[in-house]
Amino acid sequence: MYNNYSMNQLMLDIPTAYEPEENHPAYQINQLVESLGFTDEYTTGRYPYHPRLLLKLVLFAYTRGIRYGRMTERFADENKVAM
Repeated sequence: MYNNYSMNQLMLDIPTAYEPEENHPAYQINQLVESLGFTDEYTTGRYPYHPRLLLKLVLFAYTRGIRYGRMTERFADENKVAM
C-alpha cells in the first residue's frame, strides 16, 4: 500500500532528465547560446562552471526579472528549469 520509507536510505529516486518545451524561454535561450561560437582561451587554471552554462543562467534569470548575483544563485537553487 505504501512506498518503502527509510530515513537511512542511501539514494533518492528523483528523475533528473528535464527538457523544457519549445515555446519556453529556457529552450530559446539554450538554442541561442549553443549557436554562439565560444572559444575557450582561458589557459591557466580552469573554470568552476562552463561559460555557456553561466550565460544561460544569467539570461534566463534576466527574463524572470532577476538582476542580482545572489538572487540569481537562489533562483538557480530553487528552480528546476534554471538548472
